[in-house]
Amino acid sequence: MQPLLAWRCVGWTDLTPNFFVVASSRGAECASADGWVVDGAEALIQLVLQLGDVSFSVHLLARSEDDASVTLCRVSGLWQEAEGNDKDVVNYWYSTAGGETRRCSPVAFGRRVERPRLVKVMSFENG
Repeated sequence: MQPLLAWRCVGWTDLTPNFFVVASSRGAECASADGWVVDGAEALIQLVLQLGDVSFSVHLLARSEDDASVTLCRVSGLWQEAEGNDKDVVNYWYSTAGGETRRCSPVAFGRRVERPRLVKVMSFENG
């Protein structure tokens, strides 16, 4: 993996989910990053595939629909819809350590999306 530049300020938008990948231990390589901020499910998949044997945990920056406050929630897995309307578009979902499964795209406030049949892409429970 190529060295990454450290940024002092990271802006984010909740148009796509923002995942925080936190290395469990820096190990012998102190020059490696302590963690990464990734924008969306595809970027999360790419990063995890590059990490190899690095132990990590995944968290999501979640905005409350009630009062616009933000929290970090632990992500236990990434899923994709088994069947979609558009074959060229993959719709991703994430599951939380609390057992909830949510879609990885912005949903209008107050609207519930019925969960379709899902296929697990990655599990983050052993990080």
